[in-house]
Amino acid sequence: MRRHGLVLAALALALSACPKRVTVGGKEMTEDEANALARAEIDRVRAATVMLPPARAAQEMESAAGRLGAVPAAAEAWLEAARRWREARQPLRASAALGQLLTRFPLSPLAVAAKYELGTAELEAGRARDAFQTLSTLYDKLPREKRPEAAARLAAAAEAAKLWAQAVRWQGVAAAQAVGPPREAALARVAEILDGQLSFLEVAKLREDLPSDSPALPAVQMKLARIYVHLRQFPEAEARVAELLDRWPDSAYAQAARALRDRLQRRAQVNPAVVGVAVPLSGKLQPYGEAVLQGVGLALADSPFKVVARDTRGEPDGAAQALEDLALQEGAIAVVGGFISAEAPRAAAAAQELELPFLSLSRAEKVTEAGPFVFRLMLTAQAQAQALTWFAFERRGLRRFAILYPNVPYGVELANAFWDEVQARGGEVRAAESYDYDRTTFSPLVKDMVGKLYLDERRDWAEKVREIAKEKDPYRRAKALERARKALEPIVDFDAVFIPDFAKNLALVAPALAVEDVVTSTCDPKELERIRKASGREDVKAVQLLGGNGWDDPALVERAGKYVQCSVFVDGFFAASDRPETRRFVDAFMKRYGKPPSILEASAYDAARMVRQAVERDRATTREAVRAALAGLKGFHGATGDVGFDAQREPRKPLFFLTVDKAGLRELTPQELAAPGAGGS
Repeated sequence: MRRHGLVLAALALALSACPKRVTVGGKEMTEDEANALARAEIDRVRAATVMLPPARAAQEMESAAGRLGAVPAAAEAWLEAARRWREARQPLRASAALGQLLTRFPLSPLAVAAKYELGTAELEAGRARDAFQTLSTLYDKLPREKRPEAAARLAAAAEAAKLWAQAVRWQGVAAAQAVGPPREAALARVAEILDGQLSFLEVAKLREDLPSDSPALPAVQMKLARIYVHLRQFPEAEARVAELLDRWPDSAYAQAARALRDRLQRRAQVNPAVVGVAVPLSGKLQPYGEAVLQGVGLALADSPFKVVARDTRGEPDGAAQALEDLALQEGAIAVVGGFISAEAPRAAAAAQELELPFLSLSRAEKVTEAGPFVFRLMLTAQAQAQALTWFAFERRGLRRFAILYPNVPYGVELANAFWDEVQARGGEVRAAESYDYDRTTFSPLVKDMVGKLYLDERRDWAEKVREIAKEKDPYRRAKALERARKALEPIVDFDAVFIPDFAKNLALVAPALAVEDVVTSTCDPKELERIRKASGREDVKAVQLLGGNGWDDPALVERAGKYVQCSVFVDGFFAASDRPETRRFVDAFMKRYGKPPSILEASAYDAARMVRQAVERDRATTREAVRAALAGLKGFHGATGDVGFDAQREPRKPLFFLTVDKAGLRELTPQELAAPGAGGS
């Protein structure tokens, strides 16, 4: 090996002095002869390393390339060393070897192959942008048989570098040179990138930049059409679909394009006498869907209107399909439904895309943000919180609050909404305690709320303990401490307790408050005075209990009894109300269906009546006209109250304020709501 090294060193020196003729070992030879000698050395190293691990073989070949110096054939050694480094999964070493080749032999016939290997090694090393730059400048110089592989690597490099438009372009180039599954895979990736990575402007620019023969163009064209539909620029969407079907009638997108074209054409075909209902009509939610149908059916009874229902299956996709079927197949002038929170956002988005007036019965917040064709007609947490804080601040003069709430979505949502409203009005939440929904013992929570759980934090208790500590008899000292603990007064530094829960838990929470001397069950000044005298505490005051619509349960009185008397809660509907419109609806519903209605039937009834009024009274015969009529609705007298919509198409109406007295649940009278004082009798 040493003798070969001396010969090659002499060869390199002679070649650098006289590139045409060289002297090796005292013998003059041509450059071709020198290259032949160098290739013999490369073959020797190749044979000697055939059984070695790739990294060791790469090192030996790289050493040989260094010894060969400026001999043109040395480029072959550098290229083979780089390939061995890649085989050893050391792309950075491969890049370094290729850099040596391209620096020393920039005009070598191997330069193109070396640049391709360099781009591949850079991609493997995670240098995606460098790889993309190297491969993209090289692509046109590659042999045709290498181009399909190169296009795929360019697409991969573009994706890794997040150059999404370039990724689409090169996936298209790869697809153009492939058949069967590889072509389908490349085009499928085009669709995924278009759907998940590119903005509207980027897709539009890509449409202009792609070559006219790119297989990616049909996917780009279809994506543009769908974007225009989403933007409600329907003429533009129709133009894109028409071009797609004209230029690529046999593409994989042709069927979807024809379906979209038909959908766009049908969206203008409206039957003003058809009202759609999109609700679950199968599965465990079917009873609720049927309740909505009953409310709508009663509202449109004895009228020319036809009610058409579609099953949403309680699923987002089912809701979107139901809206589309009602709009495009049935020509519905408007749709009522979407009361399941999981369905509501998707249903709202579909209705807006179709420009179909949609009256959602969902409590989910922000559902109307889908757009101007989406209205809500259902009680929300925010509406309850606003009503309760109005009552507390404006009618009872309350400013300080405690909150006890279950750690479930209903309780958390209402508690947060109430807290926000209290702070917005300048009030204060003095205590907040959460609990598991299946909790059965509430005394520790209440003790903590009134300062009777962690006594070391109370100054009055510390003073009492110091006084008792003077007693030398341990038994008397223990008894004195026990008596002092029982006699310790609660710290009631709040005016009201808000409990956003249901009757089952309220029946356990309310008595726990009473046990800890939190007086909540009196709205009679004489009764309060009696409690003061009996307790010997002149500072005893009544604390107002407040609740949400979860309290509206006939079992509440039976379960909680005297502990919830004088409490006040709100709901969006009360079947026993004396409001004339509510009474008429309840009587008609009972006569038709033989059972009392809930807020769901009442809200569906009002929603359908609103659509009926828009068509019959306002002469609205288009969806846009119905939308405008609903947006301008004022003072609609409904079963759920006098309803109008605000600028965000949320319902604006007075809620039902309810209280508990000895006879059961009842609605507060207008006189009771108008004047300060207690809410019960």
